[in-house]
Amino acid sequence: MVRPEGGQKSYVDPAAERLAPLLSQLVNYERTRPDRRLWDLATMRALLARPGAPPPPRPAVQVGGSKGKGTTCAFLAGLVHATGGRAGFYSSPHVTTVLERIRIAGRDLAVDELQRHLRAILQAPGTERAPTFFEAMTLAAAAAFAEHRVDLAVWEVGLGGRHDATTALPVDAGIVTTIELEHTDVLGDTIAQSAAEKAPVVRAGGVGFTGTHGEALAVVRAHAAAVGARLFVLGEHFGVRAVQWSEAGARGELWLPDGRVLPFSLPDAAAYELPALALAAAAFVQVLPGRKLVLDPAPRPTLPCRFEVRQEPDGEVLVLDGAHTEDSLAMVAGELRRRWPGRRAVVLFASATGKRWRQALSALLPVADGFVVTELSGTASEDPAAIAAHLASCGAVCERVADVESGLRAVRRRPGPRLVVGSFYLAGQVRRLVDGSATP
Repeated sequence: MVRPEGGQKSYVDPAAERLAPLLSQLVNYERTRPDRRLWDLATMRALLARPGAPPPPRPAVQVGGSKGKGTTCAFLAGLVHATGGRAGFYSSPHVTTVLERIRIAGRDLAVDELQRHLRAILQAPGTERAPTFFEAMTLAAAAAFAEHRVDLAVWEVGLGGRHDATTALPVDAGIVTTIELEHTDVLGDTIAQSAAEKAPVVRAGGVGFTGTHGEALAVVRAHAAAVGARLFVLGEHFGVRAVQWSEAGARGELWLPDGRVLPFSLPDAAAYELPALALAAAAFVQVLPGRKLVLDPAPRPTLPCRFEVRQEPDGEVLVLDGAHTEDSLAMVAGELRRRWPGRRAVVLFASATGKRWRQALSALLPVADGFVVTELSGTASEDPAAIAAHLASCGAVCERVADVESGLRAVRRRPGPRLVVGSFYLAGQVRRLVDGSATP
């Protein structure tokens, strides 16, 4: 059934609006989504070496992978904060404000500071091209973390690893969480090709941690051996075991590469968070060996739109998640089954251009009672008519609407749980509507 209605409303980030004269000078590949790589590390390296640039802070950890990057980074930052220290956490994409990308001690960087750092970067001479948006934000984060003398810098990879801007920064450990097919036009259309692009997060002569398996793990192992890095594998050298679940969350044991076994508890845990906790803890004891590891309770990340559960006015629940690949949506589906057994979700879905949305939807079909599809604002979007036609061919009940506001109204007319997935742009816009940043 197709019922387009409404008109797309836009949300303006006050920080981005203030920074517009600077941001407008930067090419933003996150929004234009090129079908091939148009960047390398040369500009980053030149700007890191510019006169007056502070050395990037150490110790530092870089986190790449297909799923769990942000959660692993957030656990790392939380473990530092639990000891009374300060972590710098660089992440992407942002959900509400561009300031979210650079966090120090759990707080967004002030817009005045970001403006100052961006201006200095754009005024730097001697590069063949201007930095991209992601490069400039990475450089601003490095300068801010150095200025604030953070105890640990945590870098989340934006795309891939080999050519990502964060790979130009020196680090003390690299983490590759999981690997699946995504961004195939840039990273390759096989698991082995994708793994080869992400594996360079493990640096030459350094130390790496990974939660990959199968063919991807073989590629990461081969890379580590080729560059002389030590590699610790989740489930072989460290991990979680004896996990018990309750309404309060998860409890169990965490075993570390150094042989220690420590009790942990994680309030309100999602099952897919436990590998991220193990990866973060293993890296934490490697790069900050003198600090206490706080695990009971472990500091739980509060990342927006990562299985974020909201209570609805009618007593139902609304789950916001930016997941958009088959494996990550399978994890979301598994968490839905665990938390609300016997209930099927109504799903609001949209997809950015170039995503494998047919494969992604296959993971949701077994847990969905129906779908509402729409298009995205702020980035190139797949045609919702094509998505709706595909769902209909799969025998799914589907409604197409013209915009996200109409989509939120449509899922709220149905019993829950209500699930918003397919894109961080979609989940972020719904989050702002629910919080009142825009009017549904």
